[in-house]
Amino acid sequence: MPPTMKEKILDAAEKRVRGAGFSAMSFRDLAGDVGIKSASVHYHFPTKPDLGEALVDRYTSQFKEQLDQIDTSDLQTALNSYVALYSQALVLDESICLCAIMGAEAIGLPKNVNQKTKTFFKMNRTWLLELLQRKGVQNPDDTSCLIVAALEGGMIVASPSNDRAIFDQIAKAAIQSVTKI
Repeated sequence: MPPTMKEKILDAAEKRVRGAGFSAMSFRDLAGDVGIKSASVHYHFPTKPDLGEALVDRYTSQFKEQLDQIDTSDLQTALNSYVALYSQALVLDESICLCAIMGAEAIGLPKNVNQKTKTFFKMNRTWLLELLQRKGVQNPDDTSCLIVAALEGGMIVASPSNDRAIFDQIAKAAIQSVTKI
């Protein structure tokens, strides 16, 4: 089944936000991207905060589906798979994790969009916390926060540097702090 217009708008919005930020995205740009009038974007998403909320909800849901597919029987394998999700989100000169952008722009974002972004990060920390607790890792709460912050920050630093090696180095150090490889 072909994507609906609402899905096309969300796809275009995600691409723009991941590439330039939420504040840089306009309904006029999205309308041009999908070949409709700006008023038609407003039909599906009355306000920019409505669009931002739907965008983060969808991203969180898709990320959760991928998290749920990770084999957690081995800590190292699970953490490597987790890092791979973030690594896939980093496309140098093009995009980073949607919620990394939203987190970086948090001060200027609408409250409802910030709340949804907070939910994304909480979901990640909870998934890691449960994994780390099951595997007997010391200080699992602190460690889960460290890993999420390292991966999100690693993307933010690697992107303007146009150097994936920075992300890889940060991710490796974060995982080594847990597994002591």
